[in-house]
Amino acid sequence: MMIDYIKLIQWNIWVKENPENISKFLKETDADIICAQELIKDSKKNLDVAKYLAKELGFEYFYHDGETWDNRQEKEAQGNAIFSRFPIVNTNYIYVQQPKHNPINASSEGRVYIEATIKVDGKELIVGTTHLSYSDRFVITDQRKKEVDVLLSILKDKKSNYIFAGDLNSASDSYTISEIEKLLLHSGPAYTQKSWTTKPFEYKGFQEYDLNWRLDYVFNSKDISIIDSEILACPYSDHLPVQIKIKIKE
Repeated sequence: MMIDYIKLIQWNIWVKENPENISKFLKETDADIICAQELIKDSKKNLDVAKYLAKELGFEYFYHDGETWDNRQEKEAQGNAIFSRFPIVNTNYIYVQQPKHNPINASSEGRVYIEATIKVDGKELIVGTTHLSYSDRFVITDQRKKEVDVLLSILKDKKSNYIFAGDLNSASDSYTISEIEKLLLHSGPAYTQKSWTTKPFEYKGFQEYDLNWRLDYVFNSKDISIIDSEILACPYSDHLPVQIKIKIKE
């Protein structure tokens, strides 16, 4: 049976969120492919969020650490994952910022781009995701620009059957987004629709309590048709999920 469209969700699931809540919500969306960030591992707690979600969803998945710690109580590793209802036939990862075991702050954490080639209706769809590092008030610092430029060097070769999604920790009028738009099409919804924050945020003097920022995005190659896009209401995580419906052109 031919598939009418593919439903993809981009979501930073929040390091503090109960994985059971994430699983419950994702099942309700009936998504086919999920790009997720802030998945943690902790061997002392027998916790591997990516593995848990894949089992609950019955999906194939690819996960890779962005950074590791042995001096934090809440996690030993944190990274990104791609989950798929369809077969994953190839995977790859590239660090956009090199890992530094026990980094001193959020902006110095290792960050990784991961990619999965997914077989859908006899065609191959390539899905990539990343979680760019945090910079104070999301300003594009020299360090952040280097990180973005590594990402751009990856994206410049993605010409067909490609979807890129992620928490880019960048405002819609930033260097990050303007440069990505030179390579890929924005999948929607409009940048005026916000995705962060639904929970109080305080870090080194920066405070945010309302849904005032768009940090989560999806982009596509020109041969991908976007049927629909929206930001979903959700009580879990501090980010709202971005959902798109796509069709791979013949």
